[in-house]
Amino acid sequence: MSFSEFLELPLSEFMAKMQSMPETEPLYKIIQSRVVEISKIKDKEERDRWRELKRANAIPEIYLSLAEIDSEVMGKIINIKELTQ
Repeated sequence: MSFSEFLELPLSEFMAKMQSMPETEPLYKIIQSRVVEISKIKDKEERDRWRELKRANAIPEIYLSLAEIDSEVMGKIINIKELTQ
């Protein structure tokens, strides 16, 4: 299926495809981490695991240029080097 065909899927067909996705698929865990209700998980370790997955798979709210990303990464690398010396 091409990307343009995917974008033209009706919502009902898209939902059917999403619900039939196997749990072993990496995309499944990403989607689950974005929609899981952490407050309903009773086990502390499991809740922490899902909280970390939710943070790692969050959709960024701001978009940076590659130059801005490079600048931030270099700044953090320099800070780490200063702390370890």
